[in-house]
Amino acid sequence: MTNHENDSSVAAQDEPPPPSFPRGRWWDHHRHRSPIGGGALRLLRERTIDIYANLSLSELSGSLGDLGTFIPLTVALARERKIVLAPALFWAGASNVITGYIWDVPMCVQPMKSIAAVALTDVSSSSSSSSSSSGATFDAGSVTTAGILSGAVVLFLGVTNLMEVVNWIVPMTVVCGLQVGVGLRLASTGIRDVQKLTWIGGYDCITLAITCALLSMLWLRDNEDGTTRVAVGDDGPIEREGGGEVGRASSSTIIVDSTIASSDDGRAGTLTSDDDANDSMMEMGRLENDGVHRLETATTVNPQWLSSCEVMTTTSVTTTACVPATEWSASSAPRTVTASPPTSASCRFARVVWNRACCCLNPFPPTPHPVGIYLFLIGCIFAGITLGTANDDSGYDLPLGFFGAPIVINALRNVTPYNWKQGFFQGTLPQLPLTTLNSVISVCCLAHALYPERRDPSLVSKDRTDAVVTRREVCVSVGLMNLLLCPLGSMPNCHGAGGLAGQHRFGARHGTSVVVLGLLKMFIAIFLGGSALTLLDALPVAVLGIMLVIAGLELVGTGVGMLVECIQKEKDRTRDRIDASGSGDRLSINSGEILRKNTLIAMVTAGVIVVDKIG
Repeated sequence: MTNHENDSSVAAQDEPPPPSFPRGRWWDHHRHRSPIGGGALRLLRERTIDIYANLSLSELSGSLGDLGTFIPLTVALARERKIVLAPALFWAGASNVITGYIWDVPMCVQPMKSIAAVALTDVSSSSSSSSSSSGATFDAGSVTTAGILSGAVVLFLGVTNLMEVVNWIVPMTVVCGLQVGVGLRLASTGIRDVQKLTWIGGYDCITLAITCALLSMLWLRDNEDGTTRVAVGDDGPIEREGGGEVGRASSSTIIVDSTIASSDDGRAGTLTSDDDANDSMMEMGRLENDGVHRLETATTVNPQWLSSCEVMTTTSVTTTACVPATEWSASSAPRTVTASPPTSASCRFARVVWNRACCCLNPFPPTPHPVGIYLFLIGCIFAGITLGTANDDSGYDLPLGFFGAPIVINALRNVTPYNWKQGFFQGTLPQLPLTTLNSVISVCCLAHALYPERRDPSLVSKDRTDAVVTRREVCVSVGLMNLLLCPLGSMPNCHGAGGLAGQHRFGARHGTSVVVLGLLKMFIAIFLGGSALTLLDALPVAVLGIMLVIAGLELVGTGVGMLVECIQKEKDRTRDRIDASGSGDRLSINSGEILRKNTLIAMVTAGVIVVDKIG
């Protein structure tokens, strides 16, 4: 080796590593590598590669997690001619794709519920009152103007940073109560939808709902023994409950794209990988073609955190077979053996197909069940049976047609000044409290709680609760989404904590899930736009209701967990205040009073949401 090569190698070793950024803020992660002038296309290409790399069954399952809310509201509005379904679907899908590229979290796009409720309630009231004139109804023009004005106000709050004032005024316990109330409201809505069905009066019945509920309980059972799926970061283990990208370390087979180097004490090793060193967290649970897990990043592994490993070295990878951590001893220390030759591609494919065909009956799968895919397939099967056996009197628009439906329309063509007035007072004003609390503050707090490994350190140091996705970013997203797309035929949309909780519960962990969902919506709007209403209306209410119940209960659980964290933080602040005043010998923490006060505020908020049907 020449002196020039030695100098270059030393310079490469002395060069400081690129800055590390949370994965939820991917534009910062790539900014230091993007040249001026070609940065946008390079970021887009790298983000597309990331989305494809994160594509898995869990992401596909999670993408369907908010359909229990999206489909009933969208179909009801389209049936009553409050929106045009094809452009509404197309622009909702485009919004999904854009948000999935911007944020690496499953940020859903849902109809604004308060505006939808006003529009649907106006239909029932106008149909029962013969004296109401057509000009006084909350028609499609009023829905469009309500969405535009709501977007303008939310955008103003975000650009001027006034949303931080709202967040400062609203206590965190109110946000927790809001999540509990909205979750209970979603669950009760799903149960009421199922109650309207008959027990065995057709394919869509209560019996189907009960069957789906029992199967979902089987598929979603995890942590029943008190264990928690663990991911290991640079500072130690990161505990994460539920499914997704963190798998069961004690019962899974792992493939490591690197080698294991033991430390001096023999109890910990370092995994070295060729992947980007900024991704400092091990992610288990991505299913590869051979049906096992892949461990992709570099970190230090301690058998106290995971389990001791028996190492088997092949020509290209190092595989590990995990044993319980309690059995760690000198006899179970890592040892190198020779792996058997790999099987043929056809055998591996047949094994994967067979495992996937039988995996839905496995109560203890190596990876979490893609429950969203299972339920959606059940719904599609019964929808196909319903449409295949439908007659001329069924009410479905058959035969199905392809294309023919415009995806871009001029929604402001017949709008009158009265529509603007009615849209603001009857649509925008009732929607603003729900948008600011649930679609901005609550959804940012939920993302902050669900994805702690993606928090921005600069925001965490300021003790903010929106370190994954900021409130200003969500305000700008909701504002532009309605201000620009509602005139083109989009329905009023927003982000919601219920949809995020539902997608997370069904397995989504990245923006890949919402990108896939957005592409699916756009595909239906473009190729099946003429029959989109028939297809969506044929999906069984029993299946959609169960999906809505699961999403609601997930949001309730997250809200309760955040409430417990709020109570603990107030206890810690009270303890610090007592210690700072030097009155520790005379004062003590009244834990009961702190618990009663915070729980009362949260439960009153949840009760208002449930009783007044705001959720």
